Amino acid sequence: MPIKSIHLSVAHDNEHLAERLNMDSAPARGWAATMSFYAALHYVEAFFSTKGSHSADHRTRDSNLCRYNETLKIYDEFCELKNISTSARYFGRYPNKTEFSVAVAPALQTVKTEMEKCL
Repeated sequence: MPIKSIHLSVAHDNEHLAERLNMDSAPARGWAATMSFYAALHYVEAFFSTKGSHSADHRTRDSNLCRYNETLKIYDEFCELKNISTSARYFGRYPNKTEFSVAVAPALQTVKTEMEKCL
């Protein structure tokens, strides 16, 4: 089970790599959305690690999100990131520039900010 510092490092790595992609490219926006989702995932798992918890898979994580008031606050944003990432990865539906700036970036920022308050 990774520790908080590893989760935070991986979250930052995903964020920084996403920022380097060419957002004029639809597939790059899809991968940036996916990296944003995985950054959010690692912020959440960093929080879970402070509770002695770990999610072995997405289904368990979804359940764990409902266990804590801190993660209930960001549940909608987390699910939005997950849905956009899934649509990009499995269905080739890449977010347009507006969707990325209105949905993806703010959702990640909310997850990051709320989880950092708890760490």
